[in-house]
Parts: sequence; C-alpha cells; structure tokens
Amino acid sequence: MDDQKKVLVYGGFGGMGRHARRNDCLLLDPLGGALDVFTLKNNYCDFYIEEIPHYSDTFSMLGDIVVLPESSFKNKMWDSLGNELWSTVAKSLGARRLAQQGRVASTGTRDSTLEILVGENGWCMFSWGNLSEKLRMAGMNCRDEVVVDLFAGIGYFVLPFLVRANAKLVYACEWNPNAIEALWRNLEANSVADRCIVLEGDNRLTAPKGVANRVNLGLLPTSELSWETAVRALSICSISWEHRKFNRHDSEENDWVMYLKERIGDLAKSEGHGWDISVDHVERVKWYAPHIRHLVADVRCTKKHG
Repeated sequence: MDDQKKVLVYGGFGGMGRHARRNDCLLLDPLGGALDVFTLKNNYCDFYIEEIPHYSDTFSMLGDIVVLPESSFKNKMWDSLGNELWSTVAKSLGARRLAQQGRVASTGTRDSTLEILVGENGWCMFSWGNLSEKLRMAGMNCRDEVVVDLFAGIGYFVLPFLVRANAKLVYACEWNPNAIEALWRNLEANSVADRCIVLEGDNRLTAPKGVANRVNLGLLPTSELSWETAVRALSICSISWEHRKFNRHDSEENDWVMYLKERIGDLAKSEGHGWDISVDHVERVKWYAPHIRHLVADVRCTKKHG
C-alpha cells in the first residue's frame, strides 16, 4: 500500500467544502470528536469537512472499546471501504473493540441498539453520558440514608450513591433483564452488592413504600408517570429529597418548576402527607437539542410541624 495512506480527520478541523493536501496523517484531537477516514492516494486528498454543532455527541473510550456516536460515517461514500474502515479507525485510536451507538429502542425496557464493529461482543460497564450529574450525586452526603432509584439501568446513579455518597442502602428498580445483569456485575465489581436490593419489573408495582430518604428518577424525556410512586416511596421523616430528570424548552423552565412543585404537593396530599414542598435547585445538565435543555430538579419534601 505504498501509494495509499489512511488519514484520520477530526470533524471540527475546518470548514465546509475546504480542500486539503497533506503528506502525513492528521492527528486526532485527543478529546474526541466526530471521525472521518479518507484514503490518501499519491499524497493527495480532496475532501469535505463538516463543522460539528456545539451540542454534538463525541466518541467515548471505555476501557478497550471506543463507542462512536450514531451520526458518524453516515455518508454513502464510506460503504466502499467495507470493514477496512472500522479496522482503520480502531487501530488509529488504539482500541481493541469499536462500536457505534444507535437510538435507544422505543420499547418499555429501553434496549440499547449498540453495534459492535470490531472485536468480540462483551460487557461495557460504564456510560460517560451525563458525567457531571453522576459526579454531583456522588458528592452528596447520603450517609445513613436509604435511596430508591426508580430507573436504575446498569447503575449509572446507584453506584455513585453507594460508592461515593455512602448511602446505607439503595433499592434499585429496573425492568430490562440485560441492564439488571450488568447492574449486578457492577455492584459486585465495586464490592457494594450487600447494600443494594435489586427489584426487577415495573417500578410502579415493585418500588418499596415509606422507606426512602431520597428518590432518584433518571428517565428522559420525563419521569412523570412515576411521580406518584416516588412520593409513596419517601419515608415520613423531617426532610426527604427527590431528584427528577426532564427535557424542556429553555423558555418553559420557570413554568415547569412551578408545575413540578404544585404537582408533588398535590400527590403528597393525596397520600395523606402534610409536607412543605420546595425546589431547591435546578441543574442544567446539557443541551439535548436546540433550545431543549436536559434539566434535573432537586425537590425537598419537609414534614410540617404543629
């Protein structure tokens, strides 16, 4: 292959329609980005580079596997390279396995459609998505607290609550059997399985009642169908917390916060609780799409006295 070289180009490297001539391979931005691979014949390459919007996904490196975003390599021109394309990308990134993310299946169990492109299938035990929110939960003081996670998945927030926030016990509700298997592997790998009770099935049927100091509802685009379940899971103590995820248009944030507060108050009254409800914090996690924010609200429920 003396007359050909493989060139890796970071997607934000230039502008639309720009021609490029390079004698050497371009270096990939170490922070990651959308990838394209071009064949350089006779030290000449003529290609287009697409700018990446500021809210675009980037690739993730998880141990020996690199996960490309769903939007990578959609142009038909890549089909002609076949499997050589994927092996070149994997080798260039030093990855033993390469995968491409797909849309989460529109099923109740939210199955992953991740496709393995290079290497054997296997377990991927961590997701970089919403890392800032995982760290925020990990930084909370949950010592001596019981936590109920209504959408546990593979342990995105269960593990931070147990390993870093030192929760006494976490009830992990999940109904995807594949996620549950991965959750158990993660719990055992982190030596916290003895402090977690995994409840398989619909959380509206399986979640415990009256036990939690804190409830986590990590479901997008909204977890509203389980708000009543969350209220029932909270214990009748002086202060309890709920952490709720939503996607909302940026112009609707204030109205949404007011609705959230009123709705939780109504649900608490229907369960016979005399609680003061406040939204103590709204975390703007990221842009989900143009003008659509991924929000997390910290809702405090305080028992009224007198």
